[in-house]
Amino acid sequence: MRLMIALGALLVGACPHDPVVTPARPPAKVASPVTLGCGDAAAGLERATRDIRAPEQSVLGPMRERCLDDQWSEAAITCFATMKSGELGPCANLLDDRQREPVFAQLGSTDRASVAIALAKLYDLKIGIAECDQFVATVALMLSCDAMPLETRIQLGLETSDFWSLPTKNPPPEAARRMATVCKSSLETLSQQAATVGCM
Repeated sequence: MRLMIALGALLVGACPHDPVVTPARPPAKVASPVTLGCGDAAAGLERATRDIRAPEQSVLGPMRERCLDDQWSEAAITCFATMKSGELGPCANLLDDRQREPVFAQLGSTDRASVAIALAKLYDLKIGIAECDQFVATVALMLSCDAMPLETRIQLGLETSDFWSLPTKNPPPEAARRMATVCKSSLETLSQQAATVGCM
């Protein structure tokens, strides 16, 4: 009897068992890339420029129209859609002159907008003359310094943003020397003024 039980146990142990089938996991869903459009760019501009516009002024509709009509690039749309306060310059720099000026015109109805636009125009501006590039960089720093009176910053921004439309790239040697002298003198004056109000 014991032998039969032992043989039975042996036979049971020797019989193949059905394999355990693990249910296949469904394939992971791959997130589709988010495509941003002119509505998103306009919403980003509306949100990020709220602190420089009049409270009752909205740029949502006009900026969307500008984006569609002027055919902003995908890079510009993405930049504007995700921009934060104070980041107008990097995004505006992705537009050409024809596209950029209507954007500035739409924003430029307050003193703070004037400062922000001047700062945006100076963004990544390289004249190629060390003294002038340093002067422009210092002006940009001053425009962002709240310790300097707003009226002074507006005037400084208007004067310096004239570089925006001047043919400053690769001037003749004599003109470059004159520009370097003027920029150096202006930088010294500006640095003294900035130090007085605590901006440097």
